[in-house]
Amino acid sequence: MQDKGIAPPQGAGQNKVVPAGEIPEPREVIWKIVDVFLFIGISAMLISVAIQVVTRQMGTSLPWTEELTRFLFMDTTFLGMAAGFRAAAHPRVGFALAWGPAWLKKFSVHLYALCGTVFFSVLIYKTWELMLQQYASGESSPALGLKMFLVTLPLVLSAALAILAHIKTVYFSPYMRRKILEGEIIA
Repeated sequence: MQDKGIAPPQGAGQNKVVPAGEIPEPREVIWKIVDVFLFIGISAMLISVAIQVVTRQMGTSLPWTEELTRFLFMDTTFLGMAAGFRAAAHPRVGFALAWGPAWLKKFSVHLYALCGTVFFSVLIYKTWELMLQQYASGESSPALGLKMFLVTLPLVLSAALAILAHIKTVYFSPYMRRKILEGEIIA
């Protein structure tokens, strides 16, 4: 079955013009970079866990593998969350909108953008505060010796990306806005 949001395949014998807002926008460079970081982070986690399993089977354990895995897990989780908002792939209370009045459905996208922006603004503020505290104190991780503000930095960036994704999907992407309004986006 062909997705109604993309152009028909070439050679299909159809010369239909796809209306504006029906074709998904190409991914921007920033999201391609996020995807690369996610791939690297998940691959590094997999390798780190594999090293930990092998060394434990040999009777010893490398302490840095557990710490690295924990940091990578935390950072890829937040980056993945921001990437999910890019595609509006997080669950919402769609059933309540389906039963409510039409004005509620139209207002819900603005509420979605507002709540997300407020929440992630608070997250930026608090993680920035934490990052400055970690930088000022010179805090570093015990096994890797990594400066902790470097571990917290992806959380700040991920929250900023989540705000960008909220605003982009609701106000600058006719395709995503239509999908959100029609309730077609589910996790």
